[in-house]
Parts: sequence; structure tokens; C-alpha cells
Amino acid sequence: MFKKISHSVVFAACILALSAPLSFAYVSPGNPTGFVNDFAGVLSGEQKNTLEQTLEQNKTETGNEIVVVTVENLGGDTVENFAEKLFQEWGIGEEGKDNGALLLVALEDRAMRIEVGYGLEGALTDSIAGKIIRNDITPQFRDGNYYEGIRLAVDQMIAVTKGEGYAGSSALSENVDIGEWIPQAFFFIFFFFQWVGSILARSKSWWLGGVIGACIGVGIWVFTTPMIGLVSGALLTLFGLLLDFIVSREYTNSKAGGRTPRWWAGGSGFRGGGGGFGGFGGGRSGGGGASGRW
Repeated sequence: MFKKISHSVVFAACILALSAPLSFAYVSPGNPTGFVNDFAGVLSGEQKNTLEQTLEQNKTETGNEIVVVTVENLGGDTVENFAEKLFQEWGIGEEGKDNGALLLVALEDRAMRIEVGYGLEGALTDSIAGKIIRNDITPQFRDGNYYEGIRLAVDQMIAVTKGEGYAGSSALSENVDIGEWIPQAFFFIFFFFQWVGSILARSKSWWLGGVIGACIGVGIWVFTTPMIGLVSGALLTLFGLLLDFIVSREYTNSKAGGRTPRWWAGGSGFRGGGGGFGGFGGGRSGGGGASGRW
């Protein structure tokens, strides 16, 4: 029974992962105005200035760019995809060092995420990001103390990225529900196939998607039965061909129109800006971090 269930889960995960690049519609909240971007309006002017000064000082001392963003809602997107897309769009962190981190809060969706650049993943690990969300942010947000939750998170993120370690409650951090890792696992799969979609889009033919689908089918064959593998391989081959055709056409049309496809895995980063803010350094997200709800 367990084997049959696991086969179904693997097959469903492959289909969902392949479909993911076409499912999410990221809409940019706008250009950054500093390290604290309160689009949802949950912070007072004094609170925003205090956080801004803290993060500016951290940038001066360490070079790391830690950014806070609040939005009213995600517009139907997932918090993982929204955070990753926003991170890439703004180019948080220094180019080549990728030493940026993003704290995203979506008020109406009651969702939050800490997204981490490649260069900080060794210090601000997925586990620590999860502890910050569970132990520092969530209790405060549930009481309506948005500033306090954000402030605690910022302090922890700065300390951790300086190498000082996480100073939260060890008792609370042990209460981990295995279910919270499932969305992150699916996001990892999504991020991988988004990257594959970017490669397929640039190919001059669309047969490569069918080859990748067939290879996945062979992998399923190895771990299941010949019948399941044969059916999976046939379906995934057709799906891969269709996916390659769609993303290639979208890429061609987008480039002709002078825009970047909404599912594109990349971006040069936002370096300009109004209001006296010069933008960030062109860093990239590593796909790591943690998500949560309150």
C-alpha cells in the first residue's frame, strides 16, 4: 500500500513541478525606496526610520543587504514565488557576493518568507530562517505587533549573518511540524523546473522538453514498475514537448516586445531608483529560506 502511494506522490510531484512555471503570476509591488519598503502601511514613520537606520548601518559594517518588504497581498501568487521574483527583480545583495536577504510579509494572506541570497545561505540557513519565523515573528504578528515582529527578525538576521549565531528560544525551535517542510520541498522542485524552463525557452527547437520528460519517465520506471514507468514516460514526454513549445513561444514573443517572461529564472536587478535611494547591488537569491503563516 505504501509503495503504491509513494508512486502516486512521485508522479503527482513531477506533474505539479512541470506545471509550476506556468501557474504563478508575479506582479511587482514597485521600485525599492530603501531597505524598508512598507507597501502595506503597517509601520509608523518613526518605526520605519528606526529599521532603516539599523539596516543601513548593517550594510555599512558588513556589506550585507537585508531588506524588509510588506505588501497588502500576493495577488494569488505563492509567498515563495513572490519572494524569489522580487529578490531577483531588485537584485538584493552585491553582485558576485549575493550577500542579500529579504523578509517579505503579505498582510491579507497572513504569509511571510525569509528569502536568502547564495552568499548568506551558509550563515542564514533554512533551519535558522524557520526558527526566526516561528519563534520571533509569528507570536508577535498573532498579537498584532507587526513592528515588534519585524524588529526581532531584523535583529536576528543581522546577528546570524555576522556569525553571532541564533539567539532565540531553543525550546520553541524544537517544535517543528514535518508538514511545514512540504511547501519548501515543492518550492525547491518548482525553482529547479523554472530554471529548466528558462533553458528550454532559449533552445531553437522544442524537442528537448520531450527528452527531459522521457528521462523522468525512465527514472519513475526504475523505482516503480514497467507499466507505471511506460505510462508516466509517455505522458511526461508529451507534457515536456508541450511545455517546451509554450515557453519557447512565450520567450520569443516577450523578447520581441522588449519584456522579460514572468516565469524567467534570472534578472539583472534593480540598480536605479527615485527618492534618493540608489538601489541594490545586483545580487541573486539562492532559493533558500523559510516560509510561515500567522
